[in-house]
Amino acid sequence: MRMTESDLLSFLDSEASAAYKFTDGELGSDRDKALRAYMRTPYGNEMEGRSSAVSSDVFDAVEGMLPDLLEVFTASDKAVVFEPIGPEDVEMAEQVTDACNYVFYKKNNGFLILYTAIKDGLMLKTGGIKWYYETVKTPTVSRYVGVDEMQIALFMQENKTAEIVQRELADPTPEDLRQAQMTGLPPPQRYTLKIRTIEEIGTVKVCALPPDELHVSRKHNSITLDNCPYVAHVTKRTLSEVRQMGYTVSIDDINAAKNDNYTLSEFANERQGGRFGWWNDDNPSDETMQMGFLRDEYVLVDYDGDGIAERRRIVRLGDVILENSECTHVPIAAWTPYILTHQFAGMSVADLVEDFQRIHTEILRQQLDNLYLANNQETIVQTDPQGNPLANIDDLLNRRPGGVIRERVSGAVRPYQVQWQGIQAMPMIEQLSVEKENRTGYTRYSQGMDADSLNKTARGMTMIMNASAKRMKLMARIIAEALVAPMFKGIFKTLTEFGMEDISFRLNGKFVSINPQEWRDQYDMTINVGLGTGDDVQKSQMLVQIAQAQAAVAQSPYAERLLNPKKIYNVQARLAETAGFKNPGEFWVDPDSLPPAQPKQAPPDPKILLEQAKLQNDVHKTQAEMQIEQQQGAMELEFKRQEAELNRQNEMAMMQLKIESEERIRAAELLMEQTRGMNPASSSSEPDNDDSNEQSSNVKIMLEQMQNTMTTLAESIAAPKVVVRDDNGTVVGIQTLGEDVSVQKSVIRDNQGNIVGLQ
Repeated sequence: MRMTESDLLSFLDSEASAAYKFTDGELGSDRDKALRAYMRTPYGNEMEGRSSAVSSDVFDAVEGMLPDLLEVFTASDKAVVFEPIGPEDVEMAEQVTDACNYVFYKKNNGFLILYTAIKDGLMLKTGGIKWYYETVKTPTVSRYVGVDEMQIALFMQENKTAEIVQRELADPTPEDLRQAQMTGLPPPQRYTLKIRTIEEIGTVKVCALPPDELHVSRKHNSITLDNCPYVAHVTKRTLSEVRQMGYTVSIDDINAAKNDNYTLSEFANERQGGRFGWWNDDNPSDETMQMGFLRDEYVLVDYDGDGIAERRRIVRLGDVILENSECTHVPIAAWTPYILTHQFAGMSVADLVEDFQRIHTEILRQQLDNLYLANNQETIVQTDPQGNPLANIDDLLNRRPGGVIRERVSGAVRPYQVQWQGIQAMPMIEQLSVEKENRTGYTRYSQGMDADSLNKTARGMTMIMNASAKRMKLMARIIAEALVAPMFKGIFKTLTEFGMEDISFRLNGKFVSINPQEWRDQYDMTINVGLGTGDDVQKSQMLVQIAQAQAAVAQSPYAERLLNPKKIYNVQARLAETAGFKNPGEFWVDPDSLPPAQPKQAPPDPKILLEQAKLQNDVHKTQAEMQIEQQQGAMELEFKRQEAELNRQNEMAMMQLKIESEERIRAAELLMEQTRGMNPASSSSEPDNDDSNEQSSNVKIMLEQMQNTMTTLAESIAAPKVVVRDDNGTVVGIQTLGEDVSVQKSVIRDNQGNIVGLQ
């Protein structure tokens, strides 16, 4: 039978009560004591006039381990790598690695998150991290001037969440007035608006949980929370923050949630330096800033009544349930430095060191008190039988350099000798330090603080350092398996389960875009958390040796079998990361980012090469012959063109000569007619005078010569002719057949080499 809301609330209150008692009772007292030791808070047994110094053993141990552990996961941008199981997962595994590291380290400041979680574990038993998909509604108010009704309608249509909060009529623009004068119509109405829009931004959020805000079922027996029956994140939220998360709540819901009985422990007030006690009574004037306890619970419960408990997420303010839905996993991971098997919370570094700090504090205070008394000795004053001092007490109480002490009896005042015993306690302090190092596994040599380390043998120092490194590696492995790996798996699941847009980020010097929806239902990848707590110098030396070995193998016949560009890049990238450079892409190009190389072709058959060469030779020969034929054809065309041009020039010359001859004949005939007109009796029987006869005879002779000339010229023009060429085949003149070569006519050319006439 399906659970009612009342039954569900009763079940949740029962689980919350048990988890709160576990967190506030058993764990809260230990955390309070550890925090006081870390802060070097006085123990309350101090006496006036005595030393109240507190040793810093807890602080030194926590802060000494923290840098080494933190460097393991922050020294590189890819401390966590998704490794494929099959060859089909290689490309997707690389995309998931880049995207998840980008979301954690860049979008959520992964360094500070890991710093907080690791430090919480070292100091307060457990450190937790939570991841979730958050859609935040952010209101924005914008002002628009001079918009018309059409623009307002289009804007409101495109922005469904927009709301007009202020609307005022605006003056028409000069362009509106000009159009109104031209058309005779009134100008359009324009407005000044204030529009409120709500922008919804969805992203994967990651945060470190304060230990007192993480409530875990006391029945749970493992540091991992996948199978925990009850896990809750209890935190205080304002009314505005809850509404931004997408929940519809009222001020009454927030006020009712202030009285939640199973919320934050007394340790929370101590952790906040006493600032936690007043907030519940605070009453700000802005009701949106009122605060209440928000519970984000992940429970195993048979809600649907099918007989099988399923994982559900319940978000509530007191008894007001805001969300009740199924979920695939618990989005919270935690770790503890020293695991107690079959328990959730193990032991912290503070738990191991706190008793040494108490003992060291007592010895330190006694040494200081002894030193104070040795340097400021007490004074003995003799008295008479009645108890009256034999010296002036005022002089003793007001001692000063060069002062005078008055006494009635010689030797009435003498110092009380206090022996310095501090040196006797040094072996005890050394013994405490050795026992503390043996207990925690973190030695002074790891911190570089031993002044006598130069006097130790190299072999002994190496053994001590190796033993310490193993303890630190074990702790780093716990962080990797219990905290970092589940967190990255959770980020991957969150990216695929929600409607995320493409993720764009800079990778190896260029921007890439990845769509997480392409990874859906692809969970067959393992996580490899890179651990390297050894000395960077030592690791660099080993990597250099590997690079040298690769260079030697590259010259051997086994290079293709043992090496490829990716393996060489991996060594060089690790060298850059060990040197402190997080982005090896500044120095080296990842072969995977290059386009695929063209496949190598098999060597061709010699016979085929011979045939190809022969065929190529035939082709060259054919091309040469065709080229010669083309040149000859072009020369013949040029010759024909020049011959046609010469023939045209010759015809023009004949026509010109003909015209000139006809003009000369007409001129001669006209002269003869004029001569006849001057001697009209030339046709009678009377003899002509001598002048006229001579003139007439001359005209006849001239006419006969002209006639002979024209005849000769006509015969010359009509006679067959040949074109005269030079050695290069260029036309240089024309020669009439039967005539001497010396009388040939040369051609006349212009500046471009074209024939324009004959000489």
